[in-house]
Amino acid sequence: MAFYSGFFNSKGLDRTYTAENFCDYLGSIICNGIQDNYGDCFAITANGDQTITIGSGKAWINGHYFINDTSHTLDLSKYVDESLNKYLIIGIYCDTSDSVRKCDMEVKAGTAETSPMIPGFTNTKTRTYLTLASIYLRAGTTEIKQSNISDYRDSNTRCGYVRCILGKCKVTDMLSQLAEITEQMKNYNTTVLQLTNQVAELTGKVDEITGDVVSVGKCGDDINYVLYSDGKLILKGTGEMYDYASALETSGEKSPFYENDKIKSVVISEGITSVGEFAFIYCNNLKSATLPTTLTKIKRNGFMPHIDEYIVHQNLYGLTEITIPANVTEIGKYAFSGTAIQSLSIPESVAAVGEGAFGECQNLETVRYSGKVIGDRMFVRCLKLKNFTITKSTKEIVGGCFNYCENLTFITYEGTLADWAEVSKCSNWDGNAGQMPGNMHKVQCLDGYMQYDSETQEWSEVRE
Repeated sequence: MAFYSGFFNSKGLDRTYTAENFCDYLGSIICNGIQDNYGDCFAITANGDQTITIGSGKAWINGHYFINDTSHTLDLSKYVDESLNKYLIIGIYCDTSDSVRKCDMEVKAGTAETSPMIPGFTNTKTRTYLTLASIYLRAGTTEIKQSNISDYRDSNTRCGYVRCILGKCKVTDMLSQLAEITEQMKNYNTTVLQLTNQVAELTGKVDEITGDVVSVGKCGDDINYVLYSDGKLILKGTGEMYDYASALETSGEKSPFYENDKIKSVVISEGITSVGEFAFIYCNNLKSATLPTTLTKIKRNGFMPHIDEYIVHQNLYGLTEITIPANVTEIGKYAFSGTAIQSLSIPESVAAVGEGAFGECQNLETVRYSGKVIGDRMFVRCLKLKNFTITKSTKEIVGGCFNYCENLTFITYEGTLADWAEVSKCSNWDGNAGQMPGNMHKVQCLDGYMQYDSETQEWSEVRE
């Protein structure tokens, strides 16, 4: 008996490890079988003649992997007996013997008989098999039918699917469970947001009793507001807020909150469905906003503060944090531009985004994006932005959305390379075109990554 340990850094080559050491480790956490989220999982299809097609797939055997990245046609005519029936089996093997050292496919034919038996592969100390299917070959057949193929991929005794982490679950099972957990988290987040709003409203009721009222008024047909001396602004009612005129317009009514530095926080109560155009523009001391679950629109320049042109690479004004409710479908032009938020999560419900919605947010570092589209110059000049994750629900990325994001060197995409290829991307979506190319050179996907070549100005696929 001997004791073993690893892995440790080598000093003067006093620690050496082989590929087999690494495969033994992988084999202890990844069970043998087909990886069920890669390609066609080696599906076998009859072609209506004496050939079959084996689909793409990835298999793991004792920590070693085997990949078929394109469909493979196999001619079985040489196995057909003119007078007797027979079976053959198709499998994948891993051979670790010094003279072989590879994984490959193998066809094994049984004995031709009137009532033939299905053959089987035999595992040895150096060779291990996964049996994909058996095929019944009738005497003299010129056509192999799909009904002649018996699929063994789901049989744990013959093949089976990869079950990660000590055989607990399949890859797609984990993804399914993750989807369920994600949906539960959405529900929990909605509940938490509702409770937060209720607490904010209860606090507002206390303010109504004990606080000093600075101003009151209407900001919607059925929406009233109260501003207290401590800087809290509460909006109550139902329906949409009024839209207001911008600072540059000579006609039209400006927001009652325009350029009001006394406002420090705002609570928008349940029942209200929009934040109006220019509603809280230039409210430089507005640091927090509680938004209701009933909100569907945040319109243009809704929360935009003053942007001090003399402050380089930082912004000291406006919101420091925001939670976008799960029912918001529209975020307008410059809605949060120039605010001081540091992190952001865009829900899947967002389907329309205006130009520069979060542009010039120079404290923004982390974004998780689930909306349908990343809008025109949406994050332009977010100088500290360095962590950006895009989910599979995003279908379009508009040009210039990452321009001048000098710290954003890569993004993470929660889908495969094939999924990423389906995302519509406008020219200069990555901020790499023009006289001042960006620093983004990598998009990490589940099964590989996209690499940007600065010389050719093209993205190429790298599979892992």
